Amino acid sequence: MRKIVSIFILLLISWATSAQSDFDKFRQQQKAQFSQFRSDKQAEFDAFRRQVNEQYAEFMERSWGNFETQPAVEQAKQPEIQPVVFQESQEATNHIEGVPDTKPIPVQTDVLVIPEAMPTPEPIAAVAPHTEIAHKMVSISFYGSLVSIGFPTEDKFHIEGLTEKQLAKAWKTLSGKEYDITLSTVLNARQQMRLCDWAYMKLLQQITEKHYGKTNEAVFAQVYLMTQSGYCVRMAAAEDKLYLLFASSYDICGMQYYRIEGQKFYSPTKAPKNLRICEAAYEKEKVISLQIADLPKLSEDPTQRRTLTSKKGLTASTSVNKNLIDFYDGYPRGYFGGDVTTQWVAYANTPTEQLVQERLYPTLRKNIQGLSEKDAVGLLLNWVQTAFPYEYDDQVWGGDRAFFPSETLYYPYSDCEDRAILFSRIIRDLLKLDVVLIYYPGHLAAAVAFKEQPAGDYITYKNRNYTVCDPTYINAGIGRTMPKMDNQQAKVIILK
Repeated sequence: MRKIVSIFILLLISWATSAQSDFDKFRQQQKAQFSQFRSDKQAEFDAFRRQVNEQYAEFMERSWGNFETQPAVEQAKQPEIQPVVFQESQEATNHIEGVPDTKPIPVQTDVLVIPEAMPTPEPIAAVAPHTEIAHKMVSISFYGSLVSIGFPTEDKFHIEGLTEKQLAKAWKTLSGKEYDITLSTVLNARQQMRLCDWAYMKLLQQITEKHYGKTNEAVFAQVYLMTQSGYCVRMAAAEDKLYLLFASSYDICGMQYYRIEGQKFYSPTKAPKNLRICEAAYEKEKVISLQIADLPKLSEDPTQRRTLTSKKGLTASTSVNKNLIDFYDGYPRGYFGGDVTTQWVAYANTPTEQLVQERLYPTLRKNIQGLSEKDAVGLLLNWVQTAFPYEYDDQVWGGDRAFFPSETLYYPYSDCEDRAILFSRIIRDLLKLDVVLIYYPGHLAAAVAFKEQPAGDYITYKNRNYTVCDPTYINAGIGRTMPKMDNQQAKVIILK
């Protein structure tokens, strides 16, 4: 009997071993087939991209036009109002914000709806790095973060001249597979670091200038990498210099532009009055958006903690990422649809950075815990009203300047637009209530859509009532409109 059992066990082991061997063979076959499939598909992508770039290079030889610069849109100066201090009545009240002495007035106002932030553009086709080709990594510090991008080891890229034929020849050179390592690594950096359109363009500028110097080769490489990444950019030339021009649906302040087939193309660097511009275009190219859907993933450099105390005794400390502040400092300011009041949406819709979520929000949450929705908003409103010193932009910056929420927490002074933006972000983050910005001539405030509407002034949008909350009407509670501000003339700016 034992012999039979032993034989059975041996047969079972033999069968299991054979089955495992067959399975391993099957898995290896599947892996080999998938690898071949992927290789074949990548070959198709490579062939398609080479063909498209070959056609583009052919267009470069003939599709250039002469264009004259249009004057830069100057920053619209917003008349700044004097902050008003609300004088509380001596009558006792159970509410933090006090009882508004105005009657609720439903007002239909002009409404400004900004398009959603566009998704990151797709490259012309999937890119393989071709690591079998000898390459080296070039590194830079990008707002405190180390970024390494690949370039051919023996990179002899050189533009012989600025004639159409010479530039087309240079385009074919960069389109070769030895430069796929560059395109592949910058696209990977864009994804890993969650770079918005502006951040990505700045990265390309810095990395190409590190590798090629501040040369025509660097500008040429920037244009090439931007087009391959899916962006609507154009190459321009004047005398002995090349320029990158990018398209945007925004009117960008302080940047000269050239109008090509009805589209504005901006020059991030100072360019001459007249340019030769290549009008060749790629299919499905996308213009640059100024909205920031995701914050760039930068190394943290926490600033010294700043403690802010309101008149009602709410004390909270926070610090912000200095690398992010440096990035914001050079961010362009623009507006949409020809309406300057849309400029604040990009600031107000920008997500809250991690350090603020970790160091400020827990304290604010603790202070509003257990309060009614109305009292919680009132307490946070008073904190923004009274904990931040007010100063005019002209006095601090020499001109109008809006802040991202983290900048208001960082810089020592702020004005009405900065406070409204910060307040709108805090209320949306902590209380999950919808907030809109309200623009009066020369002043920016906010309004909150409460689940149970409190007494006070409000405006109506899509059958919802938004109660006025003004972060610059010092000590005023929810529902109070600052004196001389007319809700009948206000514009409502919708936030997400």
